[in-house]
Amino acid sequence: MKKYLLLLIAFRFVAFHISAQEDLNCSTIIVGKAASATGSVIVAHNEDDGGNQIVNFYKIQGKDNRKGETLRFREGAVEPKPSHSYSCLWFEMPGQEFADTYINENGVLVTSNACTSKELYGEIRDGGIGYELRRLIAERALSARTGVELAGYLVEKWGYTGSGRTYTIADKNEAWLFAVVRGKNWVAKRVPDDHVAYIPNYYTITEIDTTDTDNCLASKDLIKYAIRRGWYNPETDGKFNFARVYSAERTLTSMANIGRMWMAVSILSGKDYKKEDAFPFSFPPVKKQALSDLETLLANHYEGTDLDDSRNYTNGSPHANKVQNICASHQQFSFIAELRQGLPFDIGGRIWVAPRRGCVNAYMPFYFGITAFPQGMFMDTPEKAYEMHFRRDESIYDRSKPMLWWNFVSVAEFTDEDFRNRYPERVRIKKSLQQDYLKMAGRLEKDYLPVYKKQPQKAESLINDFTRQVVEMAISENNKYLKR
Repeated sequence: MKKYLLLLIAFRFVAFHISAQEDLNCSTIIVGKAASATGSVIVAHNEDDGGNQIVNFYKIQGKDNRKGETLRFREGAVEPKPSHSYSCLWFEMPGQEFADTYINENGVLVTSNACTSKELYGEIRDGGIGYELRRLIAERALSARTGVELAGYLVEKWGYTGSGRTYTIADKNEAWLFAVVRGKNWVAKRVPDDHVAYIPNYYTITEIDTTDTDNCLASKDLIKYAIRRGWYNPETDGKFNFARVYSAERTLTSMANIGRMWMAVSILSGKDYKKEDAFPFSFPPVKKQALSDLETLLANHYEGTDLDDSRNYTNGSPHANKVQNICASHQQFSFIAELRQGLPFDIGGRIWVAPRRGCVNAYMPFYFGITAFPQGMFMDTPEKAYEMHFRRDESIYDRSKPMLWWNFVSVAEFTDEDFRNRYPERVRIKKSLQQDYLKMAGRLEKDYLPVYKKQPQKAESLINDFTRQVVEMAISENNKYLKR
């Protein structure tokens, strides 16, 4: 019996590890403020998650918490709440542990990419921390760096429950990649201001310099732990390389990761990389990146390369590609967040969001100062949504319910049915909408700035009315397209 139990435990660990290795979800582009056309830090992200999904959009208001108030994690650990929780935008995917995105009132954004590690065990206390990590960063962080430091503290205190992941933690001044491994080990590296970085679903942090604390932070046991586990030998392996030491080998050799990395780095750098090359953590872009550049890259299907099974759509939809695209079949939403300086963040935080797939749905501009999203873009209050996040049943995927989400899903499905003939027309509609949105955004910002201090309620109404109009325009154009 004892032997059987040991075999069962071993099987479960292996099953978990194999499942995690298949977790090829998400693409992220980070643009330093000196590498963007507007002088802003920009984070562009495709959230890819298979199966039935839905996305809710919430604004969580900041609040003071009572002394002694606590948050109970999903697995049982209890963490004290701060004296004050900051307000946040929350893009929620019910039932998903690692898919949500947050942006708080201080301009701190947190999103993530699955990066499977070789760690099967790791030290976990009281069930560890997983889903709650990004929420705590958003509620507490004053800056990207304090968000990284808080994430490191929480991981070392509780132990991380997932196999591995890279979190992008950015603000108006800088962006960091925070790579975590199951248990209590982590490393974070700052993206230089004049660089861009791309992340598929493997660790991209390689060599590190933990003495340069302005640009690199790590758990104190990171290297020693790898030596103890037999993953790294300083005498024979050369300089410590985090990705090589801690990654599950299969993620580093997966063409789904290599192909996307090769495509993104080649386009962003303007250089002729080969798939077998060693790709840089970050690099100067061939030109300063504008919104249109990032939209195009997020919509990439390997067009014009040997990885494009659709042969420029002549063989059907590129979303049936054998090698995962940057614009993947299981993309659930895409966003481009401009974390702009020199403006109050209510208007300076401008996030362009395309539900379902960004290659066919227009990026709608949302501002941090919104107080409530239009009806049909969320299910409940933010409080109930958080309480119910892991308790939803299949009825939420009933398309007869009044959720605008299904309208954007229908556009993606309709286009896929005859991609070659419908995609060009859909792109034309999308670009026309986005040109209109840019003009509307310019007018909003011009009207907003003179009133936001003296007439805050009027300023809020301007943003809420603008958002409602943007969404209504998208739905109207979508419906016209679906009737063709």
